[in-house]
Amino acid sequence: MNKLIVESFNDKYFMLKVIDILNIDVEIDQPLCNINEYICLDGIDNLKNKLKNMKLDEIDKLGIILDADDKGIEYRIKQVNSILKELEINIIFDNNNELKKDDNLDIEISCHILNINGYGELENILKTIKTDSSVFADCLSSWKDCLKENDEQIKEKDFIKFWINNYIRFDTCNKEEQKQINKKCDFEKAMQKDIWDFEHQILGSLKEFLKLFSELK
Repeated sequence: MNKLIVESFNDKYFMLKVIDILNIDVEIDQPLCNINEYICLDGIDNLKNKLKNMKLDEIDKLGIILDADDKGIEYRIKQVNSILKELEINIIFDNNNELKKDDNLDIEISCHILNINGYGELENILKTIKTDSSVFADCLSSWKDCLKENDEQIKEKDFIKFWINNYIRFDTCNKEEQKQINKKCDFEKAMQKDIWDFEHQILGSLKEFLKLFSELK
């Protein structure tokens, strides 16, 4: 059995789409942030408990997918290595997208850090691969400038999430769908629409990662 660990349900829906495109067979476990991704902004905090409670001896290959955020790839990998060491899992990652084996547990583990140029998160990637007009989302820049003029600010992480939310709900949902906006214009539904370029080169590293441990159907 092969499994993926992801941070949020948005990550899960996105990965399910990529997995379907690649035609691979892998199970995605309950996300690290299983209540509200805006509350759980750093899924790494839950990774230790997740690994501790998983039956690792029943898993052949395990993939860990985390956001680089503003910490960067190297910092995230160090965090993963620290957790693995605490749990006495004999694996040390040197780089992103490696597959290493703990002979005692008889499990292979790989780690991928979502990023653009070393930093960022899934929403940054989505903003890069969007294909539709994004007037509603782009106009948020004026709102952001207005905040600055009034000595207020919003974190870039929150702004990007807000941008994606507006792109999904207002730029890419038609008027009929917007009548049931919470049902028809959510993130899960958006992953099934032709509003993203899943062939974009920025997804190359992620796709190579998934192929490391996932068996072809």
